Order: sequence, then C-alpha cells, then structure tokens
Amino acid sequence: MDKLNKILDVVLKFCLAPSDPIKLDSLRLSLGITLILYFAKWWEHAGEWLTSSGYHVSAKVYENVPILPPLNPEFLPWFGIIFWCSLILWTLGWKTKITNWLVLAGVSYVTFVDVLMAYTINKYCVLALICMSLAPAGEYWSISPKKFSRGPSVWPIRVLQSFVIVQYFFAGWNKCFLGGDWLKYPDVLWSQVQGFYVTDFTAWLISVMPKEGWTFMQYDALSFELLSPFLFLIKRLRPIGFVWGLGFQIVVASTMHMLIYFSLQMLCFYLLFFDDKTLHEIRFFILKTFKEIKQELSYSFRWFLT
Repeated sequence: MDKLNKILDVVLKFCLAPSDPIKLDSLRLSLGITLILYFAKWWEHAGEWLTSSGYHVSAKVYENVPILPPLNPEFLPWFGIIFWCSLILWTLGWKTKITNWLVLAGVSYVTFVDVLMAYTINKYCVLALICMSLAPAGEYWSISPKKFSRGPSVWPIRVLQSFVIVQYFFAGWNKCFLGGDWLKYPDVLWSQVQGFYVTDFTAWLISVMPKEGWTFMQYDALSFELLSPFLFLIKRLRPIGFVWGLGFQIVVASTMHMLIYFSLQMLCFYLLFFDDKTLHEIRFFILKTFKEIKQELSYSFRWFLT
C-alpha cells in the first residue's frame, strides 16, 4: 500500500505540481507571433474565407466536425478589429486572462467557419489556447510583467507535451500501418511533393536531386516521427530530438506550399521541452541585446542631432 501511495504521489506531482510560468509564457509569445504571421498572410482573402461572399463546403461533408456560419460581409471589418487587437495584445502579454479567451474565440471561429482553409494550424492552436485559458500563467514576456509566488499547475504543459509526441508518433504510424504505404514504396515522398504542395524550390530540387535522396528523406522523416516519444521523453536524447525535429520541419516548410506556418507552429511547442533555466537565460540574453541596441540607437540619434 505504501508503494502504491508513493507511485500515486509521483504521478500527481508529475501531472499537477506547481511550475514556473516561463514555459507557457514562452509558448504564448512564440505562438502569438506565428499566428500574426499566418493570419497576416491569409487576411488578404478574408472576404472569401470568412464571409458569405466566398465558397464554403457544406456542413454535410463534415459529419463529426462543427461548422459555423460565415459572417455577413459588412461585419468583417468589426470582426477584424476585435480579432487583431486581441491577438496583438495577447502576444504582448497584456491582460492575458481576458485576451486569451478572446483569441481562443477568434481562432476557433476562423477554424470552424472554413475547415479546409484553416485545418491544421488552427486546430492545434485551439488546443493550446484552451489549455492556456484554463490555466493562465504569469507573464515574463509582457508589456506588464506579472509573476506569481506560487506557479500555476503543470498540467497544461503535460497535456501539450503529450500532444506533440502523439501528433508526431501517430503521423508516422499512419504512414506505415493505417493506410499509408511509406514502407512499401521508396518514392512516396518524391511523388507527394509534386502534387498540391509543390513549390518552385521543390520543382528545382526534384530536377537536381536523385530519387535516392528523396528516399533517404522519406525514411529519415519516418524514423523521426516513430522515434519521437524517445527523443522528447528521454532528457538526454532531447538535444538530438530538437536538432532532428528542426531539420524535419525545415524540410517540410521549404518543400511544401504554405506549410511553413505548420512548421513554425510545431517548433513553438518544442519550447515546452526546454528546461526552465535555459528559457530564462534565452529571455535574459534577448532582453539584454535589445537594451544594448536601444542604447546604441539612442546614442546615435543624440549624436546626429548635435
């Protein structure tokens, strides 16, 4: 019984113990920047994406996915003002208990009003926003920093860490055993990059790199996905996982049209596997660098005026 209690204590501590807010706050900042870049790119087509003037697939196509009605075109500017103000203020760390929920509502709406347009990146961001809304952290990266004497529970971090591992592992598992044929044929990746996702860089790469190179990239990606539980759960293997994952996401971003935002999003979640000390050191270095640049610019400006 004592042994069982000890095991239970370890499990509860792992899942619910207080934590330093730096992980979730670093995720908020990086994910906010990624969302700003993503929505800035797509906003030029906001009228087609979010309003009734554009084409939207019937809700009957998605039996298990809620489909929200599009906006009337005249409401789009008002929605844009609220959405963009909330997103920018949330990224800056202003009143995150309020702006977090506003961003969650906005991202959820644009996700489920047109699932085809905003399928992957928004779906993952919705999960992260739900976790951060239910367990708001202190703000280190903020225009108004706020620290708690007792850190928030670690459970949102555990949920999102598990999400990263499950996402990678089952992506590889599906490619091998659930309808995928990545183990049957060595040219699956080579054929896939020539379809919908082809970019100018991919077209050039196909013309200069032999098929064997694509086969190596195919099995390299598959190996990373299937080994991801070990690479991210075992602390000593994490540096290998970070470097391998960075290379994996760079290849995805550079060879597949518009998936740069997916890669940026996934790399944001890597911050959850950094130790707190490293994240604080990175923050200190960035703030110190910006302070020095600000001082140099201020000195140069005063010198110019004199």
